[in-house]
Amino acid sequence: ADGKDYISLVKTIQIKGIGAESNQYHLKLNITQLAGIKWYIMNKKELLTFAKNYRKITDSITHLVFDKKPVHDKYLGYFKKMTLYDNEFINLYFLLVHVDMNKYSYQEATAIVRDNFDNKVLKNIFNEKYFISEDYKTLMGGEYLTYILKLDYLQDSTLKKINNYTLEKVSKTYTGKAKDYILYRLITYHVDITRSIESLNSYKEQFKPYISMLSNPFYKRSVGEKIAAKEAELLKIGTGKPAPAFTLKSSLAKTYSLADFKGKVVYLDLWASWCGPCRAETPHLKTLYNKYKDDNRIAFISVAVSDGVNEWKRALEQDKPDWIQLLDTEGTVDKAYVANSIPQFIIIDKQGNIVNLDAPAPSSGKAVESLLLKEMEK
Repeated sequence: ADGKDYISLVKTIQIKGIGAESNQYHLKLNITQLAGIKWYIMNKKELLTFAKNYRKITDSITHLVFDKKPVHDKYLGYFKKMTLYDNEFINLYFLLVHVDMNKYSYQEATAIVRDNFDNKVLKNIFNEKYFISEDYKTLMGGEYLTYILKLDYLQDSTLKKINNYTLEKVSKTYTGKAKDYILYRLITYHVDITRSIESLNSYKEQFKPYISMLSNPFYKRSVGEKIAAKEAELLKIGTGKPAPAFTLKSSLAKTYSLADFKGKVVYLDLWASWCGPCRAETPHLKTLYNKYKDDNRIAFISVAVSDGVNEWKRALEQDKPDWIQLLDTEGTVDKAYVANSIPQFIIIDKQGNIVNLDAPAPSSGKAVESLLLKEMEK
């Protein structure tokens, strides 16, 4: 926690082959991973010491790499500036994550950032010059946005109930290129993860004022194209449409096709071993399955998507689900079912048609059970 471990580690790092000759200007050394330091669980004092020393180390390495004389490459200065900005905003990232993960008052939260980061940068944080840093761009759509929203909620918790408050906050707080970029990212994110045509149509109306704020022609055109593509995608697989067919191998090396379950209601679970929320649903799904496992009107099927074979098998050994477990190694199922985010639960009727592409999760209890019983009784 006092920084000695990773300082001594960095002293052993030798920089070789970095410079104009190798075209490797943007040095990204993740010292925290290298040292295995869990900075995110440190207390305030430890975290501030860590952040200060981390910045000192990364700036030192950056100067070691980019301050070579003579300079034979006209772009070296650009990449030096980019790396120094990265270092600066990674430092801010540590502070913001710490504030987000701990219970601080409004005054305490603002003080931690104000007293430990360059206030000149904070007062001019939407300056376009920072856009050469990918860490800055990520921060502005992630931890910084989370931070300023948290400050608002600490002052007035009712703001959480306002529809699209995040977009509203960005539209009124961010300026210039940062405003354009983050509005675009937020809008396209929601479009990408939309699972029903009804939700998409609702978003189209809600997002109109924010889309009109976009000054970048590419962003406006891209949003329109993404909405149109998502609409075409969802119309192919909407309620009442045939569920996309698939044939996959199970954890017991048996081959299953969706057609094998014609005449039964199918509760389809799309998940992955690396997905925490997916794994959290497993105990609830186990309870639901155990209640209806002897009912021949329904089948429970889990399909692992975007997953590795070994990771999938390891998760099955740990969680011990009793129902059918399939692995989609080719990515056909998540694409066919528009599974841009998981977990995703789907109800398919006895005729093999989609009932609900975004069905309630097992943890919803009566909400999902009533829908399943409704279909089972038909």
